[in-house]
Amino acid sequence: MDCVDIVTEVGVEKAVFHWFSGPVDMLKKLLDYGYYISATPAAAYSREHRAIIENTPLESLLLETDSTVAYKGEPSEPAHILKTLSAVTEIKNVRKETVAAKTTENARSVFKI
Repeated sequence: MDCVDIVTEVGVEKAVFHWFSGPVDMLKKLLDYGYYISATPAAAYSREHRAIIENTPLESLLLETDSTVAYKGEPSEPAHILKTLSAVTEIKNVRKETVAAKTTENARSVFKI
């Protein structure tokens, strides 16, 4: 049993799938349950992570840095959220302001802030 089956079977109402990179067929199940997917700086280079972001509607997407994990040898920090934003903007072919506004709205909703 994988984590997707676990959260759906126990009835988790809200969940964020951190750095979810597939499989793509499981993405539909996550989205159908209203779960969120977080994009990390790996969106700049991970083919699998990029495919998930491409197939995730902005309404279900969050941005993160995964601080202090190192990406390509560089430790991540909160300021690197802009790297994630740039990668998502490029993948989705949407303006940065649009991605920033929607993902901020999503974060406020899921984390009740």
